[in-house]
Amino acid sequence: MNIMNNTNPIRRLATMLLLLMLVSPLSAKEKADSVRIFRFYVGSDKFYAPGLNNGEELAKLFDFVQQYKDMILGHDMMLYVDGYCASKGSEVDNLRIARTRSNRVKSELITRKGLKEDCFVTRKHAGQGDSVTVRVKIPETLIRPMQQQSEVVKDDTFDQKSEAIQSQEQPTEETVVTEAVESVEPVQMAPEEGLMPTAKADSRFLLKTNLLYYAILMPNLEVEWKFADRWSAALEFQGAWYAKNDPHKVYRVATVMPEVRYWIMERSRWNGMYVGAFVGAGLYDLCDGKKGHEGEGGLVGISAGYMWAIGKHLSLDAGIGLGYLYARDKLYYPRDGHYLYQLTKNVNYFGPLRLKLSLVWRFQTEK
Repeated sequence: MNIMNNTNPIRRLATMLLLLMLVSPLSAKEKADSVRIFRFYVGSDKFYAPGLNNGEELAKLFDFVQQYKDMILGHDMMLYVDGYCASKGSEVDNLRIARTRSNRVKSELITRKGLKEDCFVTRKHAGQGDSVTVRVKIPETLIRPMQQQSEVVKDDTFDQKSEAIQSQEQPTEETVVTEAVESVEPVQMAPEEGLMPTAKADSRFLLKTNLLYYAILMPNLEVEWKFADRWSAALEFQGAWYAKNDPHKVYRVATVMPEVRYWIMERSRWNGMYVGAFVGAGLYDLCDGKKGHEGEGGLVGISAGYMWAIGKHLSLDAGIGLGYLYARDKLYYPRDGHYLYQLTKNVNYFGPLRLKLSLVWRFQTEK
């Protein structure tokens, strides 16, 4: 009995010395050992991508997990995985991508290091960058006795984070957490070479002009507004107002077309494929000096297109529109400054109505 009693303090001392080896590097190098940062490109959940160095960061995390795997599997030490996304147009999409990014990191630890889902506390956040952080939490019941024995003083910031995390109820992966971790400061990442900046995001407004219409001397302007996650509304104006009295030559066209679009393959805001429905109304007066056509009409149709970025603020939008056009056309002959109207008829047309290759200006706003 005496021998067994004498060995218990030795075992406790050995355990505390082992944990002391863990706490010391955590307190001395918090960023190196207590937090691992995995970066993602804007709008993407791809884990292995050029320029991100996630493989190197994962290898360091593997070394840590391997050293303390028994404690992690025994739930004496938890891994806190926080996924962040701030580059999508809505909170729902940001949370969805943040969750996927967290799962990318966890799957590496589960499949390659043998951890289990209950080894993690997973949170997802809409905003605050594009990354995943993995934090180590050591129970205060183990840290405090070691501090008294070794007189190791941990960094105050890490103490506050550990106490804040311990005091909170551990959420499941399915829980949307945006306010419950206010006391845990998000890691501020310096932009990496090749990593797109996330300090600003494209706003919900665009300005466009169709380059093809300038070939027929028709200035045009389009404004588009993203009013929902995958829905946008556009208003396009086209106008040409040229005239020469002698001989009588006229080129006058004015149309206005509102449109509603649904983005079916959106890679990020204002980047992807869409379909739409449009209506329009306009008037025209076309005369080559010998005879002319004057009238007004309306149109309705469907459209499809694709938009992609070509610069920091610029994109191209290529699209086509098909539908029905109705016009009330008047045939006339110019004589001595007057119109001699000869014939009025209705025009009904089915087919292509629009062809566009628009230069797009994307406004940006602070996050």
